[in-house]
Amino acid sequence: MPFGRTSVVAAVLFAASVLLGVAAWLVLRPALARAVAVVATVLALMAACSGVEFLGPSLYGVESDGDTEVVALSSDGSFEVVLLHYPEFMTGFDVLRIRSRAGLRSREANQDLACFATPFDGLGPEGTFGTARFLSDHEIEVTEAGQPWATRFDSRTLLAVSTLSHGCQ
Repeated sequence: MPFGRTSVVAAVLFAASVLLGVAAWLVLRPALARAVAVVATVLALMAACSGVEFLGPSLYGVESDGDTEVVALSSDGSFEVVLLHYPEFMTGFDVLRIRSRAGLRSREANQDLACFATPFDGLGPEGTFGTARFLSDHEIEVTEAGQPWATRFDSRTLLAVSTLSHGCQ
């Protein structure tokens, strides 16, 4: 969901403010154009500053590397579980999240369904992510080192009843 990323939203807000100022400068009378251009410049700077605030490190220390992998799909095709990778020096995090599949109205849960710390050596100690699958339309099973763990989630909010964390912050 690249258009839901904070950096994209901040860039669009910045560009919209700049374009508003340029359009006002070209179309309006000089005095009014200057006023609109000043307001647009202030809005652009606010958008840029706000974007920088949100572009800081995530809960896992860095932003996701952008690679998402669908690891489970509900039987009716309405929901999916995606795996996000957060690389970090000497370790990383694999995070599972629930997404709806409703075209332009699709959304991703703002809650991690499960998080697994992954070592840099790639051997995967006990407690690493195995598989995920839907037991029903609103129930998910995740295997951790061969051990199953299940939870339900609300289809409206996409929030899980319980979450799983192994070695995460």
